[in-house]
Amino acid sequence: LKHGREVFLVSRDNGVLRDLPGKRVIEGLSSYRKADWQVHPKEFVRRTIDCFTRPGAIQLVHEDAEQLEADHDVVRRLETAGLFDFEIICPQPPEKGAVVVVDPFSSGSLIAAGVLKRKLRLVMVFSDSAVVDAVGQLVAEGTAATPDVTITHDQRLPEEEGVQATIRSLQDLHCPIVSVVPGAETGVLLADQLASQMCMRCNPLELSLARRNKYLMGETVRAAGIRAVKQIKATEWGQVAAFLASWQPDPFIAVVKPIQSAGSDDVFKCTSVDEVQHAFDTINGAINNLGQTNEGVLVQEFLDGTEYVVDSVSRDGAHKVTAIWEYDKRSVNDANFVYFGMNLLSATSSAAQQLVDYSNAVLDALGIVNGPGHMEVKMCRDGPCLVEVGSRCHGGEGTWSLIADECVGYNQIDTTFDAYLRPEEFDRLPSAPTTLLKHGREVFLVAQQEGIIKSVPGIDKIRALRSFRKLEMSVQPGMLQRPTIDCFTRPGSVQLVHDDEAVVLEDYQAIRALEIDGLFEFKAE
Repeated sequence: LKHGREVFLVSRDNGVLRDLPGKRVIEGLSSYRKADWQVHPKEFVRRTIDCFTRPGAIQLVHEDAEQLEADHDVVRRLETAGLFDFEIICPQPPEKGAVVVVDPFSSGSLIAAGVLKRKLRLVMVFSDSAVVDAVGQLVAEGTAATPDVTITHDQRLPEEEGVQATIRSLQDLHCPIVSVVPGAETGVLLADQLASQMCMRCNPLELSLARRNKYLMGETVRAAGIRAVKQIKATEWGQVAAFLASWQPDPFIAVVKPIQSAGSDDVFKCTSVDEVQHAFDTINGAINNLGQTNEGVLVQEFLDGTEYVVDSVSRDGAHKVTAIWEYDKRSVNDANFVYFGMNLLSATSSAAQQLVDYSNAVLDALGIVNGPGHMEVKMCRDGPCLVEVGSRCHGGEGTWSLIADECVGYNQIDTTFDAYLRPEEFDRLPSAPTTLLKHGREVFLVAQQEGIIKSVPGIDKIRALRSFRKLEMSVQPGMLQRPTIDCFTRPGSVQLVHDDEAVVLEDYQAIRALEIDGLFEFKAE
């Protein structure tokens, strides 16, 4: 008389259920008759492996066999995305859960401290002992995060064998792990691998290399139909020479940089073929500032325009922009891309909205569907174009978070925790901050002389500024200060916040003047 199906529902994840959004979709199907739900919000749902772990069954009946099949297909698609909303995806029911932070350096040290602040167990995983030596000193000032456990991933083993060994070490802890988060750029790939294989909330593993390798990143974005930079990846100079001959940029400006690095490390702006070759020879095969060997070089078109940062956090594909910053980048000390500071913006202008829309499209293209994203975008004459994006929090030792807290009301690090552990709080946030409570800038101090520091008299003048909030120095009297050419040679940073935007700008310019005369006193040679 009619056609019928019973659908045995399948859960593909283990975790604490927050809601069943797909239930309403199923109940709206024309063939829907009845449902037998075995799981409910706030309960732990197990991945379906047999009749005892199925989350429920749906009975479908309809006169039209094609409609019945169409409704059946809807249910199956929902099982993949949309049926369940997990508060936490984790292998076992959480008691006092543990958060794994891979390479807790830079702003990752604040993530590690945040784990303990939330009364969770902290597990630090180091992706490589060489990384600890290279960037282990990059820790936010004043953070003290003593882990419950520290594990060093063995890079000497074949990749999959090493990942499995680290997973076994985590499983041997006998405590539920509720999330795996990269603390720094060096930890992104391993965090992806661990989270994916341990069935945690994660980003799709098949796009992991595209989120780390700058060449693959650009090509993946281009393949999605999004504006991307013209580029070539090369391990031999002949490849670059052929690329330049066919491209023939006019005027001749090309950017040459490592395929994987951070902090403007060995980024060259070249205006001739000879300069490109010099940059290529400098980068290729060298050890970068993350302690990794540069296996090849990236040559790209120079993007002319203002550069912005778009910081975001995502949860199951829903993106929230947490901050938009306008970079102040200049040429100084024979280096072309030196950070002088950044200014926090609201998302009210048409240009800001373009940045938000472009950022969301790039996140989708690269599979950054869970966790933080730190994106650098140039606003060119033809619209936004990606410089690069990291699927981790904004770095800089997290000094910017103070400004975000006071001016936006929240920051990317706390929002990352919300995405993994407090979905209600994540849902309450706007898609982007359209209103600023105050105005803020971060000043990246730039040294333009080299010498042994005798004293830093400019500190007292900086502290007396009306918008001054905090000062962090990475050098002190008796140390050698080299001219600033990248993030790793800056002597410190200053955070400025005030109700009046003009006051912030005035103080910013006062600090710039001090850098020329009055910030440092150097010992006589």
